[in-house]
Amino acid sequence: MKRRSSTAHPFTDDRRGERIQKVLAQAGVASRRECEELVAQARVRVNGIIIDALPAWVNADKDKIEVDGRVIRGADPHVYIMLYKPKGIVCTNVDPDGRRRVIDLVQHPLQTRLFPVGRLEIDASGLVLMTNDGEFANRLTHPRYEVSKTFELVVGGRLDDAAVGTIESALFPSKRNLNTDPEKRSRVTVLSREMSRTTLLMEIRDGKNTEIRLTMLRIGYPLKRLRQVAIGPLQLRGVTVGAWRELSQAEFSSLRKAAYKPTTARTRPDERGEEETSPAPVARAAAKTNAQPFAKTFSSPAGKKFARPFAKPFVKPFAKPAAQVGAKPFVKPASPVAAKPYAKPAAQVATKPAMRPVAKPFIKRITKPKRQRP
Repeated sequence: MKRRSSTAHPFTDDRRGERIQKVLAQAGVASRRECEELVAQARVRVNGIIIDALPAWVNADKDKIEVDGRVIRGADPHVYIMLYKPKGIVCTNVDPDGRRRVIDLVQHPLQTRLFPVGRLEIDASGLVLMTNDGEFANRLTHPRYEVSKTFELVVGGRLDDAAVGTIESALFPSKRNLNTDPEKRSRVTVLSREMSRTTLLMEIRDGKNTEIRLTMLRIGYPLKRLRQVAIGPLQLRGVTVGAWRELSQAEFSSLRKAAYKPTTARTRPDERGEEETSPAPVARAAAKTNAQPFAKTFSSPAGKKFARPFAKPFVKPFAKPAAQVGAKPFVKPASPVAAKPYAKPAAQVATKPAMRPVAKPFIKRITKPKRQRP
């Protein structure tokens, strides 16, 4: 969407309140991007004035906001819902294929606009958090804030420790899981081993999106079941498949504490998949060297005047090279092999002289004499 360079409405003071697209999104009109499109199409009025350009700041408690002539009430109170998603349900509010959505399973009394926090594939089940708090949802899903996700995996067959290590290496490569503390690293642990299946618990703590089902299929361990059982400290409990309930105050407080933890309490950069870089060594100042190492020094000024600096040591032009350690005395070094100027060339291997081609014998062609004209 191309915004206009200038605004004609009087709602340009950022001290009035919040941006109008945020107020409309919190009121459940549409997503923030769609609300910006509504403003660009001149379908929004504030106190009777058309808002056709951004930015614009409004006060939801004092201003009268209308969209297509319908008055928009203030933002609904924030709602936080735990849903046990069954298989075959999509985690989206808009599905072109017309499949059943997670919001179709929630019938909240406030009739507020809810959306799922994060995505869970259609063949997976488990915990899905529903809310209308956009900032809180961003805190839970963005890798920057490192809120862990826990999944339960069921794999066919009885897997040994080597196979579990292979699965862990495929899901979490070494460059993304450098932390050695088992309590602060992504890992895969064995919950139970049976003859026909193995149940694993996978904790994603590095803030990366891992394609679990595709990765397991690629390494030869297809999944029989994939279920999300926790988001941070929030555990999937107290709800049956397809049902929902609101979070308790204790659950919301612990989840909010994990999402809004201070920067100093977060994990180190190497736990987010970034390699730690050691600080560059401090370059030491080079020691000052004497430009004339062999120059004589004199204490008196007169001596300094006639002093002759020797930049290089005096070497005799015909001095013999210093004897090497271990060399035999009085042994003349072998001279390099050199060809004598008048030496005969080396005899070549006798070869048969090339035979001259035999000339064809001249054969005189006998022809009849030409017939002379009478």
